[in-house]
Amino acid sequence: MGHSESPGGNPLGETLASPTSYAPEILFPIAREPARKAIGLSEELTMYGFDHWQAFEISWLDMHGKPRVAVADLYFDCKSPSIVESKSLKLYLNSFNHERMQSTDTLCSTIKSDLEIASGSAVQVVVHSLYDYRLLMTQNFARDLECRAMKVDLDQFTLIDEITPLDASVLKVTRFEEKLRRDNVAAEKRYVSDLFRSNCPVTNQPDWASIEINVSGIEIEESSLLSYLCSFRNHQGYHEECAERIFVALSEWCNPESLKVSMNYLRRGGLDINVYRSSTPIVFTEKFGRDVRQ
Repeated sequence: MGHSESPGGNPLGETLASPTSYAPEILFPIAREPARKAIGLSEELTMYGFDHWQAFEISWLDMHGKPRVAVADLYFDCKSPSIVESKSLKLYLNSFNHERMQSTDTLCSTIKSDLEIASGSAVQVVVHSLYDYRLLMTQNFARDLECRAMKVDLDQFTLIDEITPLDASVLKVTRFEEKLRRDNVAAEKRYVSDLFRSNCPVTNQPDWASIEINVSGIEIEESSLLSYLCSFRNHQGYHEECAERIFVALSEWCNPESLKVSMNYLRRGGLDINVYRSSTPIVFTEKFGRDVRQ
């Protein structure tokens, strides 16, 4: 597919050749609003967050024609009008494979500009050399392994039999007494699971994720929370929609004092998407490092 050709609709599920030259027009935006309306995300519910994409198939040519490779972090604010469909983003990034770029900064600014047009909002782009990214991986893995030991691992608990898929009424909540809150006893609970699965709404292929849920002011009974999360196993929804559906459900059914939902999906086609939603402001630097499954 050359520069002048672009798909007429969502390219996901279609067989498309990689562009042979720079092709920003191939980026396919998907409006966030319809999915949010479908899950009942009201304007009264405060939600902050961002989508963190990691791209591992970044390659271009320097001015002498020598191939360059890198890893890129792409950050979209959750308030952007649109997300960018993942296959279109992969094809777009592949369109740089035979392009000569003046510098890594030129590549970075080009990607930033094109993604901002597609998403309708500011996008942060960071391009790492492989040397720098290897250092980041080493540091993050050691830190996150230590942090996980301090969280409630839901995967050791049993499931509740025969719950209705996506039925948040299964969640059982204990609210901390006022004295415990004053004494800051168990002020925050952090739950983790590696068992989450949903399905692509276009291809019905499985999407796997590790999830962390942080709440304050309450405790959620572990089997009920794990059962709710596992009930997404046959649900068809984009990554962002799944995270926001969970955020809305926990907000409405559990009413925590604060809530954060973090979902780190496994890589597909050289891209992984990590979704963070929070009841309080959250910045890009609060993203998690890659875990063992990623």
